[in-house]
Amino acid sequence: MQQAHILVVEDDKNVAEGLRDIFSAQSYTVDLAETNADALKFAETGEIDLAVLDVSLGTDSGYELCSQIRRFSDMPILFLTARNSEMELIRGFQAGGDDYLTKPFRMQELLMRVQALLRRTARKEPGTVKTGDLTLDMEKHLLKRDGEPVSLSGVEWKIVSSLIAHYPHALNREELLYFVWDTDSSFVEANTLNVNVSRLREKLGNCKGRPYIETVRGVGYRWAVQVER
Repeated sequence: MQQAHILVVEDDKNVAEGLRDIFSAQSYTVDLAETNADALKFAETGEIDLAVLDVSLGTDSGYELCSQIRRFSDMPILFLTARNSEMELIRGFQAGGDDYLTKPFRMQELLMRVQALLRRTARKEPGTVKTGDLTLDMEKHLLKRDGEPVSLSGVEWKIVSSLIAHYPHALNREELLYFVWDTDSSFVEANTLNVNVSRLREKLGNCKGRPYIETVRGVGYRWAVQVER
């Protein structure tokens, strides 16, 4: 599994390099930035999974940077600061920060907080997913093709979202029954899943000649078109 990409924003080079070594030792990809302008360039690429911001960045402010990042990204943001006061803590959260660690801190505590933030983010269902000419709004349970709604039943939506959530892996019959009906195969009529998948294929059509849902012989079904989250 690919490790997370972390942005460290710190104007003290020794501290920045120390943080990079700590995260790199855990196989994280790390970028360093000394100023708000440099940090925004990294953040705007969309490749950063988590940012670690020092509150004081010379003439810049970590709080201001956090507010700027929040205009286009909900990535987890962890503040590092030497200021141990309730007002500073409140200010950090009001700016959009997710956690706050006071210097000096223990390396293990830093790693545990970073890991917790990344796990929390991984559990979130993405707001919008694109695949082929389809767009799925995961919160509203809405599917569109080229901007036009595609009508799906509740069961059909669960099949689509389950297969997409596990892309590019296939799901066997028992797994799909559990995800869609929250039960095992003994409580669902044998042909029910097949009928729903067949109907879905008709509604979804093909992408460049390839069906969105393909049968994996001896296994089950898989989403066959690349998914962009």
